[in-house]
Amino acid sequence: MTERVLFKLLVEEKNVGKAINIMTLVGITGFFLHKYRGISLDKFKKLSKKDLENIKKVYEIIDKESNKAVIVGTVVRKEKAKKIEELLKEKLGNEKWTVMKIPILKVKVHRV
Repeated sequence: MTERVLFKLLVEEKNVGKAINIMTLVGITGFFLHKYRGISLDKFKKLSKKDLENIKKVYEIIDKESNKAVIVGTVVRKEKAKKIEELLKEKLGNEKWTVMKIPILKVKVHRV
């Protein structure tokens, strides 16, 4: 079996369409999307202990201060993952994105 990876691409919400287009350019037709909201460590450190004790306040801060992003994920061969990264550098060179590649040891599909 060829070596495969779980390829996760984290992009800002405004770049989801571009990310999906890049995936389709290398022949990927199946992927999943996961909406994500994140707050930077610098912003998090600025919160007071009192703010963190009030759960409503925490949600309010996350709602106002967090960055909206999407994780686009798929399982691909290692070689294809490299092609995706090359296209990302070319087409999204001036944008913020993060790639995570996790080795796949086994895939088992149970059908009923």
